[in-house]
Amino acid sequence: MARLPLRFEANGGQWNPDVRYAARAGKGALLLNKRGAALLGGGHRIDIAMLHGNRAPHIEALDPMRARTNYFVGHKAHWRQGVENFTRVAYRSVYPGIDVIYYGNQDQLEYDFVLQPGADPRSIRMRFRGASGVQLTAGGDLSVEASGARFIQKRPAVYQEDPVTAERRPVEGRYELLAGGSVGLRLGSYDRSRKLVIDPVVTYSIFIGGSGTDVVNVVTTDSQGFIYIGGSTSNGDLQPYGNAEQATYSAGMDGFIAKLDPNFNGTATWVYFTYLGGGRDDAVTAMVIDSVGNVDVTGTTTSSDFPVGGVNVQSSLALSSTSTSSVFPTDAFVTIISPADGLEYSTYYGGTANETPHSIVRGPGGLIYIFGTTSSPDMPVTASAYQNELWGPSDTFLAVIDPNATTLFYATYLGGEGSDDGRGMAVDAKGLAYFAASTYSQLFPITGFAYSGTSRGVENLVIGVIDPTQQVYASLVYTTYLGGSVLDEVRSLTIDPNGKLWLTGWTLSPDFPVTANAMQQTISGSGNAFVMRVNTSAIPTSFIEYSTFLGGSVTDVAYNLALDPVGNVWVTGYTMSPDFPVTKDAVQTQYGNGIEAFLVKLNPAVAGKGALLYGTYMGGPGTHVGSSLALAPNGSVIVGGYTTADLTLPGAQNIYNGGASDGFVAVLK
Repeated sequence: MARLPLRFEANGGQWNPDVRYAARAGKGALLLNKRGAALLGGGHRIDIAMLHGNRAPHIEALDPMRARTNYFVGHKAHWRQGVENFTRVAYRSVYPGIDVIYYGNQDQLEYDFVLQPGADPRSIRMRFRGASGVQLTAGGDLSVEASGARFIQKRPAVYQEDPVTAERRPVEGRYELLAGGSVGLRLGSYDRSRKLVIDPVVTYSIFIGGSGTDVVNVVTTDSQGFIYIGGSTSNGDLQPYGNAEQATYSAGMDGFIAKLDPNFNGTATWVYFTYLGGGRDDAVTAMVIDSVGNVDVTGTTTSSDFPVGGVNVQSSLALSSTSTSSVFPTDAFVTIISPADGLEYSTYYGGTANETPHSIVRGPGGLIYIFGTTSSPDMPVTASAYQNELWGPSDTFLAVIDPNATTLFYATYLGGEGSDDGRGMAVDAKGLAYFAASTYSQLFPITGFAYSGTSRGVENLVIGVIDPTQQVYASLVYTTYLGGSVLDEVRSLTIDPNGKLWLTGWTLSPDFPVTANAMQQTISGSGNAFVMRVNTSAIPTSFIEYSTFLGGSVTDVAYNLALDPVGNVWVTGYTMSPDFPVTKDAVQTQYGNGIEAFLVKLNPAVAGKGALLYGTYMGGPGTHVGSSLALAPNGSVIVGGYTTADLTLPGAQNIYNGGASDGFVAVLK
């Protein structure tokens, strides 16, 4: 299991001036101020005060990282780009001859007391200000509590290094509770003519009542194998300083984009971590890397100060005359992050109700396509739109944006009289947009030589093709219903080199259409995932080329899929089935008694159960959801998602925590 080191960010003006460096760790955060450290988590703050020590120690950042942090949050005056990161921070001469050095990884914080020869360890006196109680456990650990929150500071490891062999010789050491609630250290015998290291460990992983919710919505890779992660993160622990829209934390979320090098010097390291948002809630929902390394992202925002830049098509949040300070619409946004220039382009897109984009693609000519769901009656559309107004409670939408133009290239509603949810999209070399949606509409627009012109169930799928270069009705090239007699929902769509569409999602329909060569012919349990390949250019009887149920005897939901170079399809999602199909070489063969993420590899060229090349659970008690996946050039499979508990996979070579407490990224080789 590989753990990323703590990233101590220098304060470049993004926080209160009293903060010098800050880091997230597990479910909390660490602030290093002018006099010492403060632990944050669950709405609580505990300051680790060094009593009777140097009131103004020299602070020195050590081991600079290649990683940089960007804050594109709020108005441009508050942006910070290229903030330096370090793996360790030292406070020099906190006591005579004693330094304190902070470091750690994403699960825990460590800080060493480094005593020069002759320094007196009895001078060390710690007080945990803000704590309601400090106790010693039976094992000698220090338990620090604050209004129901708790962290554990492990019994210190004390050692001296041999000056010749560098071998560590342990020294007996323990905490000692002193008068007034302070804590000291009592050591056994050691060589006072040599340097001594005292190493307490603060375990965040058992912090009760963590600091909010952090979710990974999308993972992808570039041609060099770098991993990109997008989602949303609670900004309460590290609230940017001076945000005019929101000067104090009010349960807001920021979007984030992170770039990770999984193979740098044999271990993973951050390349950058970019916060993206404003004073209210923001989230990255989809992302794509273009041919020159730009990161194109889309997502949702309720922030009236979301960062905009470039020649944008909509410069402000769409507010209605009835909007209040507590009720803001959710607009989509499109942002381009350049590896050289930072935020290169950013625009709002939406009306006075809500837009949620689920897919983004960079198409021919540099055009950016976003596809999703809207409930706004006044969403911006073009004169060439197939449908220029909202029909049902929610419709799908397609918007095509030229980053070099002030007007939309193409934008349209598309839906029927019921609720429609636009999910997956792919764009071919001609600029045709292939899409998949879930619909409750019986009157969704159907055109072309459709596989089915009518809906069979309460909710079915819709597959379609739009040509944004055409006008009005000519722009909708093809649409068809697809599904069974109960409920079906699509979650992802991709296109293969032959122009065939691959879909995944879930179904409650026992008569959902499957093919004779399906891996699983019948539904099992209350609902299963499905995997399907269709050909929109074929006659209706040949439209479905491959289709299978995927699941066990309870409930299974697929969220995302990807195709490898030899035609296998990889799928992730979650399952509650104790008999979900797994293989003998799985990293987790047994059901963990929770909501488990899963990863499956299928070969559609093989009929029946032999199509299952790989299947594994990913999880345990609690909730674990695989929401996104990507295939790296070196053959690694990257799964991103969110979890309410620790995710540990025996046999997996690399597991990374993403964002903060609740997002995860797992890399399986």
